[in-house]
Amino acid sequence: MKKPAKLQVNTAGAWKDVCSFDVADATGTAIIMNAAHDIGYYANPAVGFRVVSVRDGYATPLMSWAKDNGWTEWGAST
Repeated sequence: MKKPAKLQVNTAGAWKDVCSFDVADATGTAIIMNAAHDIGYYANPAVGFRVVSVRDGYATPLMSWAKDNGWTEWGAST
């Protein structure tokens, strides 16, 4: 079963789509999330990433990435 999602980036206050992918594809998801980590870690100025589930036109956050914390579940306390 497909689970549509998007990787989004925040560079200056607004979330922007980077790419769409299927989170049911574990290998593809890992590659995308690792690439975002690598880009975010070395980006200057700092950027944030998130993965959102896309259902019926609504984006529901699943995971977020920040340089200090890496990938965490959305809404998890730090």
